Amino acid sequence: MPEAVQSRLADSAIVFVVDEAIYSRRAILRALHWYSDQFGISTSTGPDGTFVITMRSKKQNADFQQLVNEFENKLIDAQLRIEIRDETSRIRELIVAKAFAEGDLLDDTPIGDWRDPVAQDKS
Repeated sequence: MPEAVQSRLADSAIVFVVDEAIYSRRAILRALHWYSDQFGISTSTGPDGTFVITMRSKKQNADFQQLVNEFENKLIDAQLRIEIRDETSRIRELIVAKAFAEGDLLDDTPIGDWRDPVAQDKS
């Protein structure tokens, strides 16, 4: 089974090959954003559903091993944040709808009242 993230040194840069079946394009780009001040970054689509990233340090003597460890952690963090946001989007919408309903800012009033934020009270 291939690894979700592979890395190799090439011409004073590090190249990552990320499996897009594991990490979404959005998660990859979010993780890369954290490094844009320290590294020049180029991206491309690789074969078989991979995302190829080349990072060149803007400073001398970059610690590429530390970068590998940190980048993999940032990928996991970004992917989990996206998944949690997707899983909780409905409840977030309900909370916002209830908040706006109290200020009479909605055309249609949500079910229930402010004491029952998810309309669970069946009495």
